[in-house]
Amino acid sequence: MARRQVSELMTEQEAAEFLGVPAVALNSWRKKGLLKAKQIQGQRGVYYERETLQQIKQVAQKLARLGIPSAVSAVVHKRIPVRWMTQLLGISRQRIYQLVPGSLTVENALSLLEKRVKTNPELNRIYRALKELHQSGQM
Repeated sequence: MARRQVSELMTEQEAAEFLGVPAVALNSWRKKGLLKAKQIQGQRGVYYERETLQQIKQVAQKLARLGIPSAVSAVVHKRIPVRWMTQLLGISRQRIYQLVPGSLTVENALSLLEKRVKTNPELNRIYRALKELHQSGQM
């Protein structure tokens, strides 16, 4: 394997450490088709592209600054944790599922926040940041 190619790829363990998640999470995301990995002929295991992982980490850091827990998982799944949203909005989990169909995607989270931003400046800050990430295609 060429030296250049090695520096552009990370093993599953290296990728897990880089993102700060368990290797089993990466394995699960890969099997679900949420995260792409490469297999190299003559090599054991799977490899992840460094650039892709860096993009995930950058977006996850932005989400973490907003207070979103499990930010790497949120980026990979392109969903917002319901528990965080219930705390943020002060409504029950059941109420969130009544208001949004299916999973709490970024689009659904934005629609919930949009209705409440006028009354709470902190929600406005979070809404604008999530909307920017969504419009840029990062989330």
